[in-house]
Amino acid sequence: MKQYKKHIVSIIHEYFFSDDIPELIRSLEDLGQPEFNPIFLKKLITLAMDRKNKEKEMASVLLSALHIEIFSTEDIVNGFVLLLESAEDTALDILDASNELALFLARTVIDDVLAPLNLEEISNRLPPNCSSGLETVCTAQSLLSARHAGERILRCWGGGTGWAVEDAKDKIQKLLEEFESSGVLSEACQCIRDLGMPFFNHEVVKKALVMAMEKKNDRMLDLLQECFNEGLITINQITKGFGRIKDGLDDLALDIPNAKDKFTFYVEHAKERSWLLPSFGLSDDAS
Repeated sequence: MKQYKKHIVSIIHEYFFSDDIPELIRSLEDLGQPEFNPIFLKKLITLAMDRKNKEKEMASVLLSALHIEIFSTEDIVNGFVLLLESAEDTALDILDASNELALFLARTVIDDVLAPLNLEEISNRLPPNCSSGLETVCTAQSLLSARHAGERILRCWGGGTGWAVEDAKDKIQKLLEEFESSGVLSEACQCIRDLGMPFFNHEVVKKALVMAMEKKNDRMLDLLQECFNEGLITINQITKGFGRIKDGLDDLALDIPNAKDKFTFYVEHAKERSWLLPSFGLSDDAS
């Protein structure tokens, strides 16, 4: 454990310096100790709280990426429980620790890392004598229920140092619309590259597939093919994108009557071109 903590402090410091999320994820995977993910989260936020807003924003951004890539919701919940259990100790070293922690918690909800119900779960997991931890969760819930909470919490560290999920979604939507009208593959690929968020490319895949269904043309498949050929979007991200569509097919079908037929066609198309593994969709839990 001591060795692990030493490693992760070094990994986190390196991330604060480089802002390289894929590299951090590789380093964590190389450590090969996913059972300690909650400890990583605790250390990440504790170190970020002792730094400037830039690092706090980077920590929030990283949590989103980790949740998408390698951390389960349970890991995140457990990490916050650990943090809040030791909140009083943290407060001795870090001014305003309780409010900072509340902002981190609220931000995870805004970024869809945790659901509001998870905050209840965290509260229930705290020991009764952990009054400062319980108070922090209450503060986070109050922040979330305030007017215009989403925008304010997204910008809580001054914004703009990292990306916000909503900003990223907007940019992806715009670049796909631009491609839809221009058909210039190289430009669209460059825009995806410029986003600099390879761990979020499943959103490109998801939006591209929905747009293909809506527009009733398959130009978007050409873009996905090009992204795949260039190694711009990995099989992992393509699978996640398809998985998200699969999970939301019933809702999609309300707006796009032939969504299920279209999706089946896209899955076969993707398998033929090796974007998806042959096993995709064969079991209910495939995603």
